[in-house]
Amino acid sequence: MTRTQTNLLAILILLAGPALWADEPNRKVSSRFQQAESRSFLGFDAAQEQVWQAPFFFIQLADPQYGMFTGNTGLEKEQVLVQQAVAHINRLQPRFVIVCGDLTNATPDHARYAAQVSQYHQDFSQIDPEIPLVCVCGNHDVGNRPTATSIDRYRDNFGDDYFSFWVGGVFNVVLNSSLLKDPAGAPDRLLAQQKWLDQQLNNPQVQHAKHVLVFLHHPLFLEQADEPDQYFNIPLERRLPLLEQFKQAQVRAIFAGHYHRNAYGRAGDLEMITTGPVGRPLGKDPSGLRIVKIEEADLQHEYYPLEDVPAQVE
Repeated sequence: MTRTQTNLLAILILLAGPALWADEPNRKVSSRFQQAESRSFLGFDAAQEQVWQAPFFFIQLADPQYGMFTGNTGLEKEQVLVQQAVAHINRLQPRFVIVCGDLTNATPDHARYAAQVSQYHQDFSQIDPEIPLVCVCGNHDVGNRPTATSIDRYRDNFGDDYFSFWVGGVFNVVLNSSLLKDPAGAPDRLLAQQKWLDQQLNNPQVQHAKHVLVFLHHPLFLEQADEPDQYFNIPLERRLPLLEQFKQAQVRAIFAGHYHRNAYGRAGDLEMITTGPVGRPLGKDPSGLRIVKIEEADLQHEYYPLEDVPAQVE
């Protein structure tokens, strides 16, 4: 090959590169999406955040699920909805934002997974960098029957699949609920998560938290703690022992998604809050977000359609 031909080939590769790699995420994942590390969250100073300072609020999203509207052939509808949510977030300036799973519609072994991850990174990177962004894995993110391989693929793109963090005197636990739903593909990962959870909830410091909150993708239950097993809840054999553990640890509330509509239930003093999607709805609740207000002795929350999010939070 002559020097002229070599130079021409190099130019063609450079010109073709973006098209060839359009479905691939950035090779270097933004550090914003790697804050969940070593079972903690680097966006918060654990020692400083264990102390109550003042009331605050955070925003919970669920199921952006890029690709769901079109069966993985397009992302435009999800983009529009997420961009609306991001605009609200940047205006309201919450203490943090948490996205409770199904970040993509494609699973890690699907051909469109990389493109959907890339779009998620692009859109959620528009959130003010001063607002920590917490990501939670859902069944589409690690598969309905997660494996070590699918979980590790998720961690490459979004950080740890379970971890804890303190914010303003509140202790927060994030779990991989797909392991609770069906652990058959990675039973050792479920055992490791449970051992870690035992240690977290038995930590003496947690007893001094103003509130203990749990975030996951699958609701433990929708309305009744002992309701029959179904697609949208965690099986009773793992649900009931976990609920008992949460009650003993005085968990105030559990926040979930997965249902693509809102649902509410209680198990004693523990509140189960299932939040509708920022992406495609499957019921009467439109695409929206939840604003959660934290006071020293109380917690209040409300779901808002994207068209009705308030101008400010008092």
